[in-house]
Amino acid sequence: MRIALQSVSAFVLFLTALVLGSAAMAAEAKAPKDVVTDATYGIIAELNKLTPEERTETEVRRLVETYIVPAIDQEKIAMGALGKYWRRATPEQRSAFIERFRERQIRTYAGAFKAFNGEQFVFEDPLLNDTNDKALVKGTLKQNNGQTVPVDFRLYFDKDTNSWRIYDAVIAGLGMVKTYRDQLSERLQNISMNDLLAELSAEDVNK
Repeated sequence: MRIALQSVSAFVLFLTALVLGSAAMAAEAKAPKDVVTDATYGIIAELNKLTPEERTETEVRRLVETYIVPAIDQEKIAMGALGKYWRRATPEQRSAFIERFRERQIRTYAGAFKAFNGEQFVFEDPLLNDTNDKALVKGTLKQNNGQTVPVDFRLYFDKDTNSWRIYDAVIAGLGMVKTYRDQLSERLQNISMNDLLAELSAEDVNK
């Protein structure tokens, strides 16, 4: 039986995908808001260059791997998604989960990008914590029907890469990492970590 994370809507994942863009390592780190806006508008610009016919699975996946994957701290998100089960996992299981979870995100984001239809974002200046190593960038999604959706992105400063990296997104009050954690925790109450990894691997084969 495959694991299903259906309570995370495709809409939420689409919004998240738009913002989890490239934050290239540089001598001077981009500001948190710049990471968000540069990635968002950069991805939108790339999509606008493509006709519907050109938005093939291969091409959209390439964009995801180019703009999204480099910005994601895969280990940090995996730790958050597994919660207490991360501590119980072996190093080999952790590594395997990171890889499987990465592939799941790529597939999800690639499918979501095909649904892009001219939506726009407006972002506020970041709110920093007392030690200036975590930031919250609040934004608003303006839909084509005139409705708006609040969008928050959480970043932390990664000293190893000298860059701000996104580690969670909260869309209309729904946190991506927490949603994954709740559902994975429920699944892991009934199966082992190895069984979960097998299910995720089976999904990769069948997609």
